[in-house]
Amino acid sequence: MRPSLQTRPSSPPGPGGAQRPVALFHNGFGDRLLTLPALRALASLFPHALGLICAPGDRHLFYSDLPLAAVYEVEFVKTPAGWRFDASALAEAVGGCDLFLSLAPWYSASVDELLRLLPGTETVGFFPAFRHRVSVDGVSHAADMAFGVPRWFDRSLRLEDFAHPPLLPADAMAFAREFRATLPRPLRLLAVHTETLPDKTWPADRFRRCLERFLECCPQYVALALDEQSRLSDASGGADWVLECPGLPLPFAMALVGSADLFLGVDSCLLHASDLFRVPGVGLFGPTSCRRFGFRLARHRHVSAKGPMARITEEDVLTALRSLAG
Repeated sequence: MRPSLQTRPSSPPGPGGAQRPVALFHNGFGDRLLTLPALRALASLFPHALGLICAPGDRHLFYSDLPLAAVYEVEFVKTPAGWRFDASALAEAVGGCDLFLSLAPWYSASVDELLRLLPGTETVGFFPAFRHRVSVDGVSHAADMAFGVPRWFDRSLRLEDFAHPPLLPADAMAFAREFRATLPRPLRLLAVHTETLPDKTWPADRFRRCLERFLECCPQYVALALDEQSRLSDASGGADWVLECPGLPLPFAMALVGSADLFLGVDSCLLHASDLFRVPGVGLFGPTSCRRFGFRLARHRHVSAKGPMARITEEDVLTALRSLAG
């Protein structure tokens, strides 16, 4: 189901009415990629007029292709009560904002204070405090949830039309091309990402054994692990059958994923990068929902434990990989 809209009697100004629209988004790295199509759609509705509130560095890392009028970098601090930021300083910076759009799937006291400091501003978001509320069914994909905000203004908008890969730095793309050039032409590349929050991580020894079996039956592939730490080598005592690039900057890791022929990973940022690049992939899910946070665009298989990740077997993952290997 697509997001539906619950509105109070008045409607917000349309693309021709708002002079200084400002959008807010912040969450995990993966969520920033999931929200990218929605922000692109908003930028197309308000070309060179939209302001964006985001974390420092996000403009260049995720949103460099957006035609923005302004960027307001904010330090977000995660607390038990939610994301906190300096609402007073932000309200002063955005000044005469006449339309405030929140794509964040959370609400906090800082957002509440910011709304209070923007009196008379039309507001759109996912929570009751916003003047115009976009509500979701709780099971739709997170990318579709975010896309409900631009669809407020134009119901004909399609997420797929804005879901192209992130615009990465030229040096990152060159690095990926040069890496692929070092591989003999018949070989295909399997990008692997095993790291995420602890409860979403599949045991490293199972990753190792599954990859070893896959590469034995599909020798046309070489595996490249893109973790911060060398988890596969640590588990195996030195896995010389898998390449590792630990500690790469995120744009370089995303570029390598985009150059791959197949992806295997857990619920994380690089899975969403694989999806935007339309790289076929296998996503492993446990406590989080593959329906909400899994692949949305690329050919894929989801292996879901619907509980602790340890429930996923090597055979489950190997079968999913082989079905996409071609």
